Amino acid sequence: MEIRKHRIEALDGLRFFAFIMVMFYHYLFIAPLQGFIPREYAIDAFSFGDFGVDLFFLISGFVITLSSENRTPKKFIIARFNRIFPLFVICALIIFFFSISLPMVDPKERFISLVFSLSFYPGVFGKDYFSSVYWTIAVEVTFYIWVFILMKLRLWNNFRNEICFAWLALSLLNNFIIHNNLISTIFITHFAGHFVIGVVIFELRTSKIQPKHSLLILISSIFIYNNMIGHQKWIDSFGVSYDHASLLFMTFFIIALVWITSHVESLGKYYNSIKMLGAMTYPLYLVHADLGFWSHAIFERKIWSIFPMTKQYVGYHLMVFIAIILSFLTSYLLVKYIDPPMQKLLKKWQS
Repeated sequence: MEIRKHRIEALDGLRFFAFIMVMFYHYLFIAPLQGFIPREYAIDAFSFGDFGVDLFFLISGFVITLSSENRTPKKFIIARFNRIFPLFVICALIIFFFSISLPMVDPKERFISLVFSLSFYPGVFGKDYFSSVYWTIAVEVTFYIWVFILMKLRLWNNFRNEICFAWLALSLLNNFIIHNNLISTIFITHFAGHFVIGVVIFELRTSKIQPKHSLLILISSIFIYNNMIGHQKWIDSFGVSYDHASLLFMTFFIIALVWITSHVESLGKYYNSIKMLGAMTYPLYLVHADLGFWSHAIFERKIWSIFPMTKQYVGYHLMVFIAIILSFLTSYLLVKYIDPPMQKLLKKWQS
């Protein structure tokens, strides 16, 4: 593992695993509970899939710190822009065209929502996110912006641990006492623990663990656990409950996953396949939720009424399968044929 490469092979696989967790949570747990498909299709085991989002943020704390190494602030933020924005726009357009093919969908309303969501912060303009998963991208982008600012101020590399302690202190104050939404949004206080642990795990690759690291991990773990409890309270409203011991286990499980994976030296002959899956994870994440909705809505609102006989052949399990195939096919085509030439054009334009 070499820092200068700005990549840890095994983390591509872990990122893909996190997506699989989230996908099955959306398709076969929360969708039935929220009434998008019949309740009997809910699989309780997939309730823990939502913690794939927590895993994403942990990985991001590590990867963004790695990405900032030996780079100027300008090169760092350009690399983040190239990674996030082009595929974000393309995936949003793909989802737009799928969604307007459905009855009872207003194309103008969807387009306006899309345009405002391209800012990553549509709430500033009083608009909702174009897709239900976009709020997590806004959290990620906010973290990138803060790292960029701290790099510009020459604080990120020299005072990283102090910054983490200050961030956790502010988060503790806001999450448990002040409860200010503006502070929460600007300083992403609800997810500070996730990113901080990722930062600490990165530092422990090149230095021995010290009391300050242990304290940062302990405090951050409490934040992650508290987030999981908050999510569980929402799940409780659907009549599904899990004990807090399971949530505590999940907290340390996802931390251990990132820690162990970040120390895997090489994936050898499997790396090319894992690298492809890792690259596909971002577009998969962007399109899967909406394609999941489209895959059943297109039958319920259109196909079943036009071709009634299809109702006895196309059930909800097949719809989930269709959504998975569509998501993977779309993401593969984007990563294989669209993103590479687009990245070359961007680098040529930016050079």
